Amino acid sequence: MRTVSPVLGIPLEPRVVKAFRRVYAAVGEPWRLAKTGRPPKRRPDEYALALFSKAFWGWTFREAACVLKIPKTCLHWASKRLALAWVRALVEHAALVLRQQFKVKCRIVDSTGASLRATGFKRRFQRRPYWKLHGIVDYAPWAHRIWFSVARATRGAVHDVVIGRRLLTKPPPSELYADKAYDDKKFYKLALEHGFKPCMQQRKNAASRRGVRGVIWRSYDDRKRKKYRGRIEAAFGGFANRYASRINERLTSTRRRACELWAVAHNIRTLAKSVLKLLMGQTPAKYNFIKDGVQRYSVVKS
Repeated sequence: MRTVSPVLGIPLEPRVVKAFRRVYAAVGEPWRLAKTGRPPKRRPDEYALALFSKAFWGWTFREAACVLKIPKTCLHWASKRLALAWVRALVEHAALVLRQQFKVKCRIVDSTGASLRATGFKRRFQRRPYWKLHGIVDYAPWAHRIWFSVARATRGAVHDVVIGRRLLTKPPPSELYADKAYDDKKFYKLALEHGFKPCMQQRKNAASRRGVRGVIWRSYDDRKRKKYRGRIEAAFGGFANRYASRINERLTSTRRRACELWAVAHNIRTLAKSVLKLLMGQTPAKYNFIKDGVQRYSVVKS
């Protein structure tokens, strides 16, 4: 049942607000700039929570201003000055908290497209801008949890493998699954350097199966790759239909922030569900979590 937050009157559940404030307290303030002329009426955390709720429900600026009782100009001001590094830090810190609770079986790198709402000149000629949300998703099969480890939003013309090389970090060693869009020699070598075990679909040519890629192609089972890659659609599936068609920002920077805020909403929603189930004991029959640095299994009837 939806309840109203006492801070802004946002129709969010209390566990979602608590999870957001937990991550917000660890990351810090989104910006330190004051509004031109007079200071803003609300604190930065309240504006951040308002923009998060806008991304959570897929509201437009007009709908968010009506529900949250905040002027639309203030929301525009906050979205323009929202630090992009702060949004990415929210994604990474929420993933770190989830990684401490659940054991990650594998990671999947993929991207999803979004045909955003056209404004101005493109709207007259019925052209809709095309964007992409790239990300590496952590998958914990025993806990049935999927969350974004890293997320980046780019234009649609950017190739997947170019952003995929930038997203690779140094997490604990695990298997990395991807489709044939990431079949690149540099991507393979970089994944091996970071401690991943890549399992990717090969392109249909004999040259791609020689050398390093040939060893990887013969070492990993393609059936397992198809099994785990199907689960990633739970994280990417509703982006284009439910949320991306309602992004009506005019500036490129605000569109990028709005797309990456969707990844923040997905992670915090997953964190809120996980914390609630751990507190109430509503865990699945085979539940795998980490406590005091030790992997434990609990058999609790939900």
